[in-house]
Amino acid sequence: MTIWARLLAGPAAGALAIVAVACMASGTARADADDCATPPEMTAAELKLPHLADRLAAHRPVTVVAIGGSSTIGRAAGSSDLAYPHRLEQDLAQDFPADKIAVVNKGVAKQSAKDMFDRFATDVFALDPVLVVWEVGIIDAVRGTDVEEFAGTLQDGVDALKNKAIDTILVDMQFSPNSATIIDFEAYLNALHRVGDLADVYVFPRFEMMRYWSEQNVFNFDNVAEADRAKLAARVYDCLGRKLAEMVHRAVP
Repeated sequence: MTIWARLLAGPAAGALAIVAVACMASGTARADADDCATPPEMTAAELKLPHLADRLAAHRPVTVVAIGGSSTIGRAAGSSDLAYPHRLEQDLAQDFPADKIAVVNKGVAKQSAKDMFDRFATDVFALDPVLVVWEVGIIDAVRGTDVEEFAGTLQDGVDALKNKAIDTILVDMQFSPNSATIIDFEAYLNALHRVGDLADVYVFPRFEMMRYWSEQNVFNFDNVAEADRAKLAARVYDCLGRKLAEMVHRAVP
């Protein structure tokens, strides 16, 4: 039985469910600013978004495409309005009130990096975005995709976006203690960050953020009742969208 099959059927299914529940949200709960706090060095890397900066300086409409998997579409929450791209759009609207900014959610559940890259022509380029937020890596880690193949797909995707004069933010995996003991994320995290470094593309450190929040017992999905997980996850989404917006705002004064 493959690792993917084991994670979908049997005891390990719980670990994958915990990864998915980090996408789960309910209601309209917003996180307190203190809950979203992370060590300054975690987001100290410089984010460069020259094409977005030029578009905003000209006060032209901005389209941002968020492409990814279940945690992008908010599948477990039942609505993309509860996913972090929607939170990002709300916060960017507050940060840039004089500009029209749309964040288009192009998440599709259970897709690998290659699956997403194959959708670029229809789900990314056709929308003429100036910024793409690419959340990637969970399904590749679960399926055990060859790491070099994974890295090659990421590089091809980043190159394709650069060739279209589109700024890029990569978003790495989610974290929960239980899932991290079953799914080998490390090699894929390293590959993703290596591609980001070589291509001079910022990698949003979601994995480290969520691990920090878990260790600080701010947001911890393990051993939490299902009803409470949904409420907790709504706040995690809010924090992720807020942190992304903060990085964008910092890159575009």
